[in-house]
Amino acid sequence: PSFSERPTDRPPPMDDEQLAEARRGVSLIQLAGVDNAISAWSTPEGKARLRIIADTYRPGMPQTCRMPGTFWLFAIMLTGDLEQLYAVLDETVRASRVHGAEWELGSALHTRANLLANSPERVADALADADESLRIYIRLGDDWGAAEALSARGEANERAGDFTAALDDYRAAVEYARKIGAQSQAALLRARYAGSLIELDRFPEAEAILREVTENGRETGHEAAPMARMFLGFVLGLQGRVDEARQQAYRVREDFSSRDVAIFGGFVHGVLAWLDNLDGDHFAALENGLTALESSREPLSMMVAPQMPSAHLTAIAQALAGFGGADAAKDAARLLAFQAVLLPKGHVPTVMERRNLALAEQAARDRLGDDAAYEAAYEQGGGLTLDEATALAEAYRATPPPT
Repeated sequence: PSFSERPTDRPPPMDDEQLAEARRGVSLIQLAGVDNAISAWSTPEGKARLRIIADTYRPGMPQTCRMPGTFWLFAIMLTGDLEQLYAVLDETVRASRVHGAEWELGSALHTRANLLANSPERVADALADADESLRIYIRLGDDWGAAEALSARGEANERAGDFTAALDDYRAAVEYARKIGAQSQAALLRARYAGSLIELDRFPEAEAILREVTENGRETGHEAAPMARMFLGFVLGLQGRVDEARQQAYRVREDFSSRDVAIFGGFVHGVLAWLDNLDGDHFAALENGLTALESSREPLSMMVAPQMPSAHLTAIAQALAGFGGADAAKDAARLLAFQAVLLPKGHVPTVMERRNLALAEQAARDRLGDDAAYEAAYEQGGGLTLDEATALAEAYRATPPPT
């Protein structure tokens, strides 16, 4: 059907084809709640259903360009096929242009911008999509859409390392969200704003905002609170307040123990590994780092945060350097070489990533006491595979360092 022939244009009783499409729409709405039940789609039955949903439509079909058909993208995302997802988004944008549906075009553009922002080499494309989406939403008077487009542009600017521009985007997005009374969305955007403040070393400002977001539970919503707590853990840990940071990580873990969001679970273990290393508990850091690394290799995690395997390997390398002995330090150097190879091209490291890398490298060098030995081991690590690097680290699980 064309954009003007929506399944709900006629009141019930619908004909068979319209009713079937309406039922498919309801199923897509159900799928859109996947962030609270990822494991439901990870079973053999769930994966089979995802494949049926993914195969039901073709990229560029008009009904996939409007609600609820746009939720079809979730099925493509959860199958983990990034190339197919890019193709679907490109065709959705193209179809929206061809059919002249302006709001649908704005939605497709900001959705594509959100995805492209995760790919360092396509940040410029993400910025262009977000800009066009924002112009459309402003022209249509859609304040919610404007907030979403500005958020997408802010994320793209973050990935490009332009944190001052990201602050401007998030600040403007907050105003649009508040204008329509979307308090939970405003809280989420304020947490993102604080994240950019962290990257500009404006820790006290970031902490004040994040504490306000986390303490104002009724207006924060279930999405903003975990993100705010994660950022608060970062800013506390970066200031050396490890125990306070750990409490924030635990709160996030408790929240998601009942809400099954695998990506956040991996992030939490990564933060705990970082804090364990700061505390000198390198065996715990290894355990948490390996758990985080396993989670980061899931297709959806790689789609959203392709830099995380590298970050987790850095934490694991620092843990090995703290084990004592030349062999562990040499293996730490090998992992540090491999994480550099693994890092997505064009990725702009965060302040936390930069600090952790410096600490891990210094720990390995100090343990070896010989720059030539470090460089020789580092040279060997560049040719590892991710499976080999994981196995190398796993071997130390059976041999905790002396206390």
